[in-house]
Amino acid sequence: MNMSLKEIEMLFKRSPVFSGIGRDDIVDLIRLGDVRSWSRGSQIISEGEQGEALYIILSGKAKVTLYGEGGKEIVLSMIGEGDFFGEMSLLDGEPRSANVEVVRDIGCLVIKRTNFLDYLKEHPSVAVQLLIYQTMRLREADRKIGGLALLGVCGRIAHTFIGIARKEGKGSDVVSIDRITHEDIAAMIGSSREVVSRALKKMSEEGYIGVEKDTFTLYMGEIDEH
Repeated sequence: MNMSLKEIEMLFKRSPVFSGIGRDDIVDLIRLGDVRSWSRGSQIISEGEQGEALYIILSGKAKVTLYGEGGKEIVLSMIGEGDFFGEMSLLDGEPRSANVEVVRDIGCLVIKRTNFLDYLKEHPSVAVQLLIYQTMRLREADRKIGGLALLGVCGRIAHTFIGIARKEGKGSDVVSIDRITHEDIAAMIGSSREVVSRALKKMSEEGYIGVEKDTFTLYMGEIDEH
């Protein structure tokens, strides 16, 4: 993957995490890392391994997962351009708490643990932004747990799509997200692929969602009216 310093800097400025950081601080952070690439299906980090680096996504998409009894996959979140992962182990020194698997060919800026911790000490404004981002993640986790506990399958699907759209900075009566597999949706809402397929078909027939080749479109107005 080839990206210039300027291109990476522009991506950082668009990111909700790094947009409030000054240019010099951003450039200092970028220069600490190396750009690496992984193909679809690759596992970048594994639950339980020692955390030695921070990963900032420059392109592509990945999913954060856990595996339950019998090897059942649980998708905690979908992450993409401008997101980062691996920071928890860097901060608390504990092993990785989840797996990260590539969904669409991905490129990341990889920063070693010691370099990143030294950087935070010298750039307190970035440490504050990191704290804000972690708080956002906790709020999203609370929202997801509430949805799983209180909503039916169709409601949980809509809830999940809204969460993905909100994370990508989208919000209107009509929300479109990149299409994800029925298996991944099932893993995100605690259901099965067959149940999700039936629910999506029902939601499509009733006008709640549109299903295209590369996107799902959620019609918020239709949901509000019902």
